[in-house]
Amino acid sequence: MTDLAIPLFLVVCGIAVLLVKDLMSSIMIFSVYSLMMAIEWCRLNAVDVAITEAAVGAGISTVLFLVILGRTKSVDEGKKHINLPALLITVAVAAVLLYGTIDLPHLRDASIAPNTHVVTPYYLENSYEQTGQINVVAAILAYFRGFDTLFETTVVATAGFSLIMLLRAGNKKPGALDKTGVTAIYKKTPASIGVKPTATFPAVLDQDKDIVKRTVTKFLIPFIQLFGLYVIVHGELGPGGGFQGGVVLGVSIIIYSLVFGFEEAKQRLSVRTKDLLVSTGVLVYGGIGVIALFLGGNYLQYSVLLPDPQFASIVGIMGVEIGVGITVAAVMITLFYETVRIDAND
Repeated sequence: MTDLAIPLFLVVCGIAVLLVKDLMSSIMIFSVYSLMMAIEWCRLNAVDVAITEAAVGAGISTVLFLVILGRTKSVDEGKKHINLPALLITVAVAAVLLYGTIDLPHLRDASIAPNTHVVTPYYLENSYEQTGQINVVAAILAYFRGFDTLFETTVVATAGFSLIMLLRAGNKKPGALDKTGVTAIYKKTPASIGVKPTATFPAVLDQDKDIVKRTVTKFLIPFIQLFGLYVIVHGELGPGGGFQGGVVLGVSIIIYSLVFGFEEAKQRLSVRTKDLLVSTGVLVYGGIGVIALFLGGNYLQYSVLLPDPQFASIVGIMGVEIGVGITVAAVMITLFYETVRIDAND
């Protein structure tokens, strides 16, 4: 029953986003969609993917949409018309994809290729002996497919730098920020978002004096960051790793920026430091491979880093996971900083 209910709910969310005209409602539906996708990933035993989906899809993406919504109208006033050729192409592509799923084996079928191919037994039988990793997924990503993960991390860093180059030039336009570096989203009043002033909801909302919000944030952020570090360091023991932990760490800084403002956030993590961290993670990852070369091994051959090959692999994999986490966290923060047009000239 659940196998049908969740996909059906996701389809309903997709249709609702197309039909609703209120953009705030669309953003909330997208957020719910991402949360349901995270639940579905958990059901498929892909907890690491679920963590990323919840943090990026329901968390960071929702925040970015809200920031952008603060600069535009909350209702889509454009006249909608059906583009018949586009609709026919979309329906045709969807039909082909659905037809292709007919031949897919059942997800829990023990005879499918991933369960019977020679590669799978090799990973399961040799991962711990060669890498010291209890989590086979972590061993595959950081050891057997170390080059692939390195290039993925490089792609993430490249995306961050591309975002900086594309958006930072626009930040220099006059009038993008006020004197405090706060965008229009922080200038909203109850009346501007359709809330009538009452005795319990005054017309002037001073967010800087919201003691409860600041106190709760100060209490939660250390735990969020501790969880992110745990996910990075203990990725070999359970779901997680550099990508998931880096996203969680990035979210913690974004929450701090939203609650305390950009000026306060820049005192904790300046734009220049954040830019350096984007490339630092890739350098840490690639540097471990270079050290292996100097010690007489192959690139990313962790076993030559220390006298004990298995312990050396554990240390090397932890090092590359930390590098991945640094880059991912920095790129997530870059995505937020540059989207809201924070002052890049620290």
